[in-house]
Amino acid sequence: MSNISPIHANKTPQRIHYIPEWAEMRHLKQVNIVEELNVDKGLVSKWFKGTLPKPEYLEKLAALFRTDVQGLFREPHDDWLAKFFRDKTEEQKERAISMLKLFFDQQGNSTGTDGK
Repeated sequence: MSNISPIHANKTPQRIHYIPEWAEMRHLKQVNIVEELNVDKGLVSKWFKGTLPKPEYLEKLAALFRTDVQGLFREPHDDWLAKFFRDKTEEQKERAISMLKLFFDQQGNSTGTDGK
């Protein structure tokens, strides 16, 4: 027939959420999510492969993983840092960043990474 290939034939969909990572962090398997949310196992499997859940499921997943919906789109280990900075003023954020930079600079120097 035609030698025109489908537009997305060779593309792997890019996952924009961290549902598998959240599940792993909370020690939950797909079957646990199926049971907790009372949803079809095929649906959960699709989420783990990258499909974006509908909003009502995002809210349920966030509650199950003890985060907020926005947290599902951040790597779980980054979530605490985002929550920490959420209600801080710009001045507080800048001071915290300066302290962290100072801490990590000192850590690097104290381990001899500066050649001394």
